Amino acid sequence: MDSKDLHDMPLAETPAAASRLWQDTLCPLLLGALVVALAVASVRGHGWVPLVSHVDLGIHEFGHMIAAWMPQVGMALAGSGLQVLAPTALVAYFWFARHDLPAATVLVAWLGVSLRNVAVYMADSNVRILPLIGGQDGHDWAFIFGQWGVLNRAESIAGVVSAMGWLLFACALGLAVWAFVQPRLAAHRAQHREAYLDTLPVREPRNRPPVA
Repeated sequence: MDSKDLHDMPLAETPAAASRLWQDTLCPLLLGALVVALAVASVRGHGWVPLVSHVDLGIHEFGHMIAAWMPQVGMALAGSGLQVLAPTALVAYFWFARHDLPAATVLVAWLGVSLRNVAVYMADSNVRILPLIGGQDGHDWAFIFGQWGVLNRAESIAGVVSAMGWLLFACALGLAVWAFVQPRLAAHRAQHREAYLDTLPVREPRNRPPVA
């Protein structure tokens, strides 16, 4: 297409084509790359992903603050609980209320990061080598598991939570793939329907209206 053809093209056509290119191709590819990058960063950082985990840490500490009135176990649980609940609530909002697939994809991946981070914290209950803000005396999961009498099963519980995190990464990647595939399936179905309609006989009206 030369410059003359581009100049003669209706103005609405170029932005619409660019929007479709972004929505149907570029955005899903970027979402998939982001999900993979977050999963890799979670592995390389042993559950800690820069920026995302900083946000999680702030939410975690805020959970302790708003649960200060609760018994000690409840207050200890509130940190990791809110850390997981916050992205879960956002996923529900953007998926069910807004029907925003790209936002939901990113938030599901964030939830995967949060669960992986909590799993590492759980697994640290016995060895206690993580650098904690309040020191090892404030190790939430060592205290919680100790109160529940399951401290010797900390690594097994952490493994289950970590597997849930990986499942969420897989779901997020699946959503990104669906965002790429869905418009192409819709276009294919539309073309198939048009081709089918073209094969149907055209029925002429019995009583044609008089031509003025």
